[in-house]
Amino acid sequence: MRSSVLAFLEKSGVQIPEKHVLKSLLKLSYLTEPQLEVLLIELGSANLGRKMTIREKARVRGVSKGAYARTMRQAIDNIKRSIYTLFLLRYLGVLGDEAVSAIIEAADLLKKGMVEEAANLISSVTPRDITR
Repeated sequence: MRSSVLAFLEKSGVQIPEKHVLKSLLKLSYLTEPQLEVLLIELGSANLGRKMTIREKARVRGVSKGAYARTMRQAIDNIKRSIYTLFLLRYLGVLGDEAVSAIIEAADLLKKGMVEEAANLISSVTPRDITR
């Protein structure tokens, strides 16, 4: 992650507790690092309690307004597609109640810093649930 983005996040009060966990999760997600940076800048902007212009946000990343807006749009599209993928799998019965509960519980464990427990929960539930 760019040092300018990290400095902005620190100034705005956005904390990333374990950067290695962030890096691992990012590799497994449909988001790119620039897309994550844009989402975190948006979060930081909201934390500051003032409306930042796209130009100001783009400056944090060192890109043009157009590049910032395009990256933001791509991030939102990827998030929507991920959510709709979960909807589809749930709708078709590929993901059952146990898997959905495990996903939510694993996310809560991650927020508490219980990374290994979250990983174990996901890896133990998903294959069983999908192959039933």
